Amino acid sequence: MPVNKPNISQLCDALQSFLETELAPAVSDSALKYKLKIAGNVLGIIARESELGEEFKRLESDQLNTLLGDDGSEGNQNQRLIKLINSADILSQEDDILAALERITLAKMAIDNPRYASYVKHVDP
Repeated sequence: MPVNKPNISQLCDALQSFLETELAPAVSDSALKYKLKIAGNVLGIIARESELGEEFKRLESDQLNTLLGDDGSEGNQNQRLIKLINSADILSQEDDILAALERITLAKMAIDNPRYASYVKHVDP
């Protein structure tokens, strides 16, 4: 696979840096500053998604496959998980379900916002 520089993550980082260090300090309107902060956060999510998104999808699918015993589509897996959680059958698999959901949630938090206190607490105890 050819290496193309800059990649999506690097482009997002550069734009996020520009917004935070050059544009935001020059803006006096507080509403616009807030929107710039949101834009910077979105760029961070895009950058992390480009780096971690495929790994997350694989982890989620693997965890659900292990729990549910099949390799159905993601939507089907989630629907089956919901039915399992809503059923009385959950008691026999409760620990496995909670562990899988924790792994999936932590992987998603690494993309959405790795500064979440709950995420930091789990990765840096």
